[in-house]
Amino acid sequence: MRKSQKLLICIVITLIMFPANNLLGQNSYKLRDNETIGPEKGSLIITGDGIYGIFKDKFMELIGGADAPVIVIPTAGSSDVLSDEFLENYKQRFIKSGLTNVTVLHTRDPEEANTDEFIEPIKNAVGVIFSGGRQWRHADSYLNTKTHDELIKLLSRGGVIAGGSAGATIQGSYLARGDSKGNTKMMGDHEVGLSFIKNVAIDQHLLKRNRQFDMFEILDNRPELLGIGIDEGTGIIVQGDTFKVIGKSYVVMYDGTRWSEERDTIYKLPKGSREFYTLKSGDEYNLKTRSVITYRNREYVNLTEKDLKIYCGVYKLIGTDVKSELFVNDDTLFSKANGQTFPLLPESETRFYISQTDVYLDFIFDSNDKVLKVKVPIQNQTWEKLN
Repeated sequence: MRKSQKLLICIVITLIMFPANNLLGQNSYKLRDNETIGPEKGSLIITGDGIYGIFKDKFMELIGGADAPVIVIPTAGSSDVLSDEFLENYKQRFIKSGLTNVTVLHTRDPEEANTDEFIEPIKNAVGVIFSGGRQWRHADSYLNTKTHDELIKLLSRGGVIAGGSAGATIQGSYLARGDSKGNTKMMGDHEVGLSFIKNVAIDQHLLKRNRQFDMFEILDNRPELLGIGIDEGTGIIVQGDTFKVIGKSYVVMYDGTRWSEERDTIYKLPKGSREFYTLKSGDEYNLKTRSVITYRNREYVNLTEKDLKIYCGVYKLIGTDVKSELFVNDDTLFSKANGQTFPLLPESETRFYISQTDVYLDFIFDSNDKVLKVKVPIQNQTWEKLN
């Protein structure tokens, strides 16, 4: 057989074994060199150190409760072999945390990860949690396999993928600290992540371990990437092309700009700059435009007067006698309370922002799509709908 024929056969086998939409951790969407995008559907929870506390609570909320089927993947664990006892203890850790329907999925063999039998549990799951450890182990086992493809399908049907530490970095397209010889080398022998977010490098344990300047080692060589650094006790919730920060510390952004909240200004940085900026709990970011979201650049949806009528009525602040009226005028929803009236602008059917502020209201509906109450998180208030 000629060499050219052998080469053709190898190419055909590769395309059969590894789904085309996952090659190099990318999907079929054609990206611009410096364009960063999140998953079209589903949610990502990416934290600086682990899935616990408020991160576990958010995970349970997004998957629909403690009884939802969940996959946990401990493959990044530092040991060369993860014993059956270790895997069972790992499972019990999540059960003790409140999850009731947990399956451990683990292999160090990418050929096994590429089998139909191995991926079967993912098809029935609504949530996945990646462990911490060494992110290159996740990549070695699952990158460009049927498992990888099935994880993308899980997101496409509205599922949730979460992870902290190594489980955070693996969710990006560039694998920061991916060297198999140690975790201090930013650009190592493994450089491709699972790409749930495209054109991004994610670092973790950031401020706790004084890593805030390490990202520039990557960006000096890969300037098209967006850099995200997440400190311990902090995370981001990614939905579509935006994310929101939760937790007690900070997320550090490396996007070629510097945002000053108190000046309400975004400064363009010169090439080679070593500046960055931080985001705190409640701050939001647009991955596609690579900019912090404020009331000046927030995108709103168009709802008709008929759509807005379902929000109208009198609301009472729980625990008080204070009332507020919501009404529609000229295709805009207004709130009237304490003699003041202000417009509410819809980011979605459930979230409205007070005009020219970053204060938002979340509407809670019953199973018949009727408004039950509205929450104002920044003020820790809940208002019940009276009529």
